[in-house]
Formats: sequence, structure tokens, C-alpha cells
Amino acid sequence: MKNLLLKIKNMKYRYKLTIILVVASLVPMLVLAMYSYVRMSHLVRENEVEDMASILNQTCNSIDGEVQVYTSLINYLTYSPDITDLIADQHMDVYDTYKLYTQVADPLLGVPKSYHDAIFQIQLYADNIQVQHDYTLIPLKNAAKEWWFDRMDDSVTVQWIVDEENKKLAAVRRIQQDGSAAALLCLVLDYDKVFQSFQNIASEDVGGLVADSGGRIVFHSDTLLSEPDFTVNAKAFLEEIRKKCVCVSRESQENGWIYYLYRQKADITTSVSEVLVSEIPLVILCLFIILLLGPALSKVLTRGIEQLTENMNQVNQGSREVTVDSDSGDEIGILIRSFRRMMNEIDRLIKEVYENKIALKEFELKALQAQINPHFLYNSLSIINWMAIRSDQKEISKVTLALSTFYRTALSRGEDMVTVENCIKNIEAYLEIQLVMHDHDFQVEWNIDPEIKSEKVPKLLLQPVVENALEHGLDLKEEGEKVLKLSFAGEGENVLIIVEDNGLGMEQEKAESLVTYQTKGYGLKNVNDRICLLYGEEFAIRISSSVGKGTRVEIRTPKEGSINDKTNQVL
Repeated sequence: MKNLLLKIKNMKYRYKLTIILVVASLVPMLVLAMYSYVRMSHLVRENEVEDMASILNQTCNSIDGEVQVYTSLINYLTYSPDITDLIADQHMDVYDTYKLYTQVADPLLGVPKSYHDAIFQIQLYADNIQVQHDYTLIPLKNAAKEWWFDRMDDSVTVQWIVDEENKKLAAVRRIQQDGSAAALLCLVLDYDKVFQSFQNIASEDVGGLVADSGGRIVFHSDTLLSEPDFTVNAKAFLEEIRKKCVCVSRESQENGWIYYLYRQKADITTSVSEVLVSEIPLVILCLFIILLLGPALSKVLTRGIEQLTENMNQVNQGSREVTVDSDSGDEIGILIRSFRRMMNEIDRLIKEVYENKIALKEFELKALQAQINPHFLYNSLSIINWMAIRSDQKEISKVTLALSTFYRTALSRGEDMVTVENCIKNIEAYLEIQLVMHDHDFQVEWNIDPEIKSEKVPKLLLQPVVENALEHGLDLKEEGEKVLKLSFAGEGENVLIIVEDNGLGMEQEKAESLVTYQTKGYGLKNVNDRICLLYGEEFAIRISSSVGKGTRVEIRTPKEGSINDKTNQVL
């Protein structure tokens, strides 16, 4: 997690902005998609329920229409004068009875069958019928043998009785005369044809159920759930249905039946999923647009920042040219114009302060060199040397000649750079004087590579280093041989100068601080600052030392072929 946060922190601003734009676009889109899915699920469920209710209403109306026809037919026959006469007449002879049966009863009870194919039989059970006539006129006492008789109540209205297991359906009405039951009128119907319209709406994913007013199941058709137990109250079966299915119901106004239509919730969810799947191409298109516009917009928005960053890197590498510009009034435009004004001010300050001070230092150095008249100095030292020789003072003559050589090589006709050879002559003259001053109590060892004698180095480079080695190294050593080693050699494209003493030495931490400590005179820090200014920090003086073993100072300068390149990089 920490590495991921670090990667994000170091990521380019454009990529961060791209991620923000993409996320800021995706989150609302996902929220909208989820809301659409939930809303669409709700609407689809509502539509499914409405469709199921509409189908159920149409089917119920169709069955109720048939029930109403059969109910009207029974009521019509019940109040028919012919049926009333047939039931009331108790003393007819055989011929009149036969005539009444064949000419009145048979057409009255048989003709409706030809108009309604769902009617199996229309049967009249009466007390005055002694012998069964065909299947239409039956003695009342035989009614007790019928399957529907035990299910009847004392009501005189049409009763709809169903045998669900055997798929039998009958509409029965009691006919009373003088306050007592004199007859029964029974309409035997085709179970399948009556419920055909309800059977048609049932399918693999839709089931149907019909229960009577007493809660008994009178019809069931589906392949979704197990077959119900028709002896069980419909309420228990409906509880199982409602756990797994979406259910709609309607009560018949004709006979009190309750119609149920149900569909499994998983099927409705599948419908919702299908609708959602149809929306996937649109979601993918939106996602593609977001992924396309995100990087493009972030690139446009961060173009000014990237140009400003690139220009700042160029300035950091030494260039002071401002290449970026903007006329925009936003924060980036203001930042770019502020950067341009800042660089112009820096250029002005460099010109007024830095360049002017350099010029002033050059004038002061030239004035100082002018004050030290070389000819006057050399002539004075020559006179002193001649007087020493005449007085047979060889040591004075030696020091005078060394001092003359030292100043001649140090002044170097006003040049800032001298050859390694002149640098060696300068330090040789300086050491000649120091040897006399120290009564020759130290030795000097030289290691000079002839191939680098013509290379150029800054003048007055070694005198502070050698002076420091003598003063803080060899002068403090009380025992043992004192040795000062000077080495001049080539190291690839550089000139390597080493000044090493076997003095007391010091801790490495203290040795490294010598190049940062400003002395009153021209010391190691000045030499180091001068080298770094000319060639860069990679050419800083390196000092290594250990207590009791001495100190080693390494100075590197680029050879003449690479001086200009290094100097240009610094400037």
C-alpha cells in the first residue's frame, strides 16, 4: 500500500488528472447505472404484475361469462312453466307422462347442449319421477348417489361443485314447492372446456390456480411447483407460492371463485437482466468515451504546466532562456507569466550584480597587479642577490632567487591559467624558501608525469595546500622523518595533483571540514570554491586523513581539451 501511494505521489500530474477525470466520470455513471437497474427492475416487475393482472382479468371475464350463461340457463329452466308443471303433476297416466317427457322435457333439456359444447348433461331430479327417462329425468332419490350430492348445502341458489381429482364440474340448484325441496336441476359440464381459457395462459413459467369460496382448490395448472394436494386448503399452497413467486388474484362476481396467476421471481429477474444486458453496449460506449476523453482533456489542461516544467528544468541546467508563454487568464497562465517576469528580474540582477561585481574584482586585481611592478620587483631582488653573492651569503642568494622565481610564476604576466610546468616551478620556489625557513627539517619527494607539463591549471592552486600541509601537518610532528610528497599525473581526461604529508593527521570528519572552514587568508576553502566555480562540484577537493598517519589532498582539473565544455556547463 505504501509503495502504491508513493507511485501515485510521484506520478505525473497529467496522469493524476486523467485518473481523477476518469474516476469522477465513472462513479456518477456507475451510480446512475445502479439506480437505472434498480428503477428498471421495479418498473419491469410492475409491468410484469400489470400484464399478469390484465391477462388474469381477461381470462376471468371469459370464464365468468360462461358461468353467467350457465347460471342464467339453470335459472331459466328452474322457473320454466314446463319444468314447474312437470314437477307439480303427481297423477298423470303413463301415456301423458311419456308424452310430456318426449315432447316437452327432452327438447327443453336437450337443445342447450347443441349450443354449448361444454355441457355434458342437463338433469332433472324430481319426486314425481318414478322411472328414469334417458339421462335427463331421474328420480330424486337417485340424486344421493351422485358425487356432488354430499357437497351441496341448503341454499336454493346455483351451487358450483367441482371434483378436482377426477376433473368433474357440476352446477346444481334446488327447486322448492310449497316450502320443501321438490326437485334438483343439475348441469354437468366439461371440466377442461370450462377452464380451457385459464389453462391456455399457463405455461412453463406461468402457473394458475382457482379456489372456491370455501378455500378448496378447484383447478391448478403449472410446471413450476409440485402438484398440490386437492384435499388441503388452498391457503397453505398459496403460502408456498408467494415465497417463490409473484402472484396476482381476482375474485369472480358470479360464483365466488378466486383466480390466482403467478410467476417465479427468478423469471422476472431474468427479464430485468435481459433488459440490463441490452444496455451493456451503451455502457461500454460511454466507458470508451470516458477513457478517450479523460487523457485528451488532461493533456490539454496540463499542457501549460508541462511546458513550464520543461522550461524550469532547462533553467536548472544553466539556460536562462524562457521559452514558454501564455495569454490565458487562469492560474496556469498567471504562473507562466510570473515565471517569465521572475527570470527577467534574475537576468537583470545577474547583469547588475554578478557581472558588475566580477568586473569590479577584475579591475581590483589588475590594479593590484599594477601596483606590484614586476620589473621593479625583479630588479630589486636581483640587486639583493648580487649583494648577497658579493658578501658570500649563498643562503641569502638562494632564497632571493627562489623568491624571484615564486613571484614571477605567481604573477604569470596577469594570466589566470598557467601550465603544470610553471605551477611546479612556482611551488618549487615556495618550498625552497620554506626549507630555509624550516632549516631543512623535512624532505620533498616529487612524482611528475612529463606528458601533462603542458596542461593548463589555475594559478596559485597549490601554495595554500602546501602551506596547510606544512603548518598543520609536518610542523606539529616532533619525532620521525618528515616527508612531503607532491605528485602530478594524468587520470583519463583530468590532471591529478596530490599533496601528501606524513604529519600528525586528523579525524576524517575534521579533514572534510577543511574545505568549508573560511580562514582569514586565502586557504583551502578558497581554492575549493574556485575550482568548483570553474569546473563544477564534481571537481571538489578530496581530503583523506587519519590520526598519526598524515593527510592526503587530491586536486583534479580537466585537461585543456575539455576545459571549455566544463566551463560552459557551469556558466
